[in-house]
Amino acid sequence: MNTELFKIPDNFEQEAAEICRVAETVEGFLYPNEMRFLAIAGAVPTAEGEILEIGSFKGKSTVILAKAARLGDGATVHAVDPMTSPSVTDPDLMGASDTLGDFEENIRRTGVEDGVRLHQMFSHELAPAWDRKLRLLWIDGDHLYSGVRTDLEGFMSHLADGAIVAIHDVLHMYDGGIRVFAENVLLSPNFGAFGFCGSIGWAQYHSGGETEAQRKRKIKFFRRLSRMIPYHVYKPKLTRPQKEIYNFYKFLVPHGRVDPESWVAQLKRN
Repeated sequence: MNTELFKIPDNFEQEAAEICRVAETVEGFLYPNEMRFLAIAGAVPTAEGEILEIGSFKGKSTVILAKAARLGDGATVHAVDPMTSPSVTDPDLMGASDTLGDFEENIRRTGVEDGVRLHQMFSHELAPAWDRKLRLLWIDGDHLYSGVRTDLEGFMSHLADGAIVAIHDVLHMYDGGIRVFAENVLLSPNFGAFGFCGSIGWAQYHSGGETEAQRKRKIKFFRRLSRMIPYHVYKPKLTRPQKEIYNFYKFLVPHGRVDPESWVAQLKRN
């Protein structure tokens, strides 16, 4: 096995703090704990392969992943995004035709040009031609159910054994992330260790299958997420009491700050 796998870089906390400081200068929609988690996932390879980011906007998570990858295996970050915010779940471009100029400027300004390759297209257009193994798949594009499911299914066959899949907005706003994570990740025998950080749901892929302990834990959390799904679907119309019930269900899903040592300890080494 590659000796660089599962290795937490020296001085990681200081490096991660600096990565997040730089990322704060890029417009985007990630909370501090989520940025730090992406830095962990980017810096600590759990398999050999490259990094694919679906949904880049102006490059906030792209910068985090590219800088973090330099601390680990130096994996290339492939960013796929049409740059036109076509989905109803995409940010408002405030009259601009696209975010390409902002993305390119942020990638240049933060010094990660050599570690990023942009694919300016839809992810479903890239998937049929994709032929590289992935160690990290970050899904943050179309947050509708059909979009998230298409993104996962389009690249799942390219996941290296031990790779990490991370989906944004599993515990926030739209129903796509939580439904796909519950139905296509927690109910799949090909995912083992999993967890949450902020609104991010993550899991480790294994072609060899889950353990019995992991299966039981996944069923437990599938049930917890299932109770929350209706609230995601009808969130704009929720009454105050319903919002309080939803927040209680969300409280039952641990989604706080992730410790790198503890994160690595629960992952499976091939």
